[in-house]
Amino acid sequence: MAVIDSKGGIHGTAGSVVYRSYRGMNIVQGRPRRFKQTQASQEAAGEFGLISQASKILREAFRPFYHHFYDGGMVNRMTAAVSRSIRGSRSRERGDRDLHDGELSFLEGLEFNEDSKFSQALQIKPQVKRNEKGQVSISLPEIDPRRDFVTPFKGHYRVTGYRLSFVLAGFNFREEFYEYIGEKKISMGPGTPTKAQELVFEQEVPKGCLLLVLGMLECTDTNVYKNEQEPLNSKDFNPVSLIGAFHSEDEAQEGYGESRIIQHYEEAEATGIPTRTQMMTGYRGNDVLASRRAWRATQISKGEPVMREKSPGQSDQERRRLQQEMEQRVREKLEQMRQQAAIAKETAIDTSKLMGKRVKF
Repeated sequence: MAVIDSKGGIHGTAGSVVYRSYRGMNIVQGRPRRFKQTQASQEAAGEFGLISQASKILREAFRPFYHHFYDGGMVNRMTAAVSRSIRGSRSRERGDRDLHDGELSFLEGLEFNEDSKFSQALQIKPQVKRNEKGQVSISLPEIDPRRDFVTPFKGHYRVTGYRLSFVLAGFNFREEFYEYIGEKKISMGPGTPTKAQELVFEQEVPKGCLLLVLGMLECTDTNVYKNEQEPLNSKDFNPVSLIGAFHSEDEAQEGYGESRIIQHYEEAEATGIPTRTQMMTGYRGNDVLASRRAWRATQISKGEPVMREKSPGQSDQERRRLQQEMEQRVREKLEQMRQQAAIAKETAIDTSKLMGKRVKF
């Protein structure tokens, strides 16, 4: 039933028509109906969910570097870049592909803040490549801050230095983890040129990981109390961009991600240094692909319809629950490993005490 409120607005349903008000306007629209989805529409919906989740993982991974200093369109740009990458795959079809199969060049040049682009703030272009050893390297020409940095702080008395940073991170969506591999920083004074140089990330690259390189520029000021440089960047000026993307050169066996996470959790507990390997909590892209493959197999073998999968989106509460469950699994495995090591130590035979003695078997 539709009713008219005190302001003349119509609300409710009448037959197959829905009445509602929006910003002072009366809107009439058809009543929503259920439609049976085809295989193509289900695959498109599943891939859109996979794209959205992969984009969110990338944003969360790089958040410690761009902080909350991004513009309002960053989320949509990231999702669009990931979408173009996955849909640009030349090796696999929809419903059977993820970012590992995509055209990663669509990610290069992605700006996290269009109001202060990294490509404009930095007047030189870093050359990012992989050398013969498979290591990621960045070649930089001579840099003169007075000539090569374009910032709103030019000539500002507070600016006492600049910091140019590059971060290398690896992402394995199939094993559901990502890792901060390394970071290179170049600090310089306002009038101090820096010689041409090549930066090489020599750290171990996890198996099966896509490699993404982030570049950022910070203006700094001296904190006389701490005797260190602190960034002056804000939402108005925070040049951060993806400047390089590379496919993995190998594959990781099943379970590799979980074992690496456990290994780095152990190292973090022993050293007190935060783990550099993180779980992709809430990522369901692999479940989406598995369900699509099963759907196609069923259609081909039996010709039976398959019910539409539930939307792959998850609430924050569900994500937190999954995070806690995974962390609990890691803690339980670590405790199990400690107990097994303790038992082995207690039951070990000290052969030195048997020297010169008769032993009955």
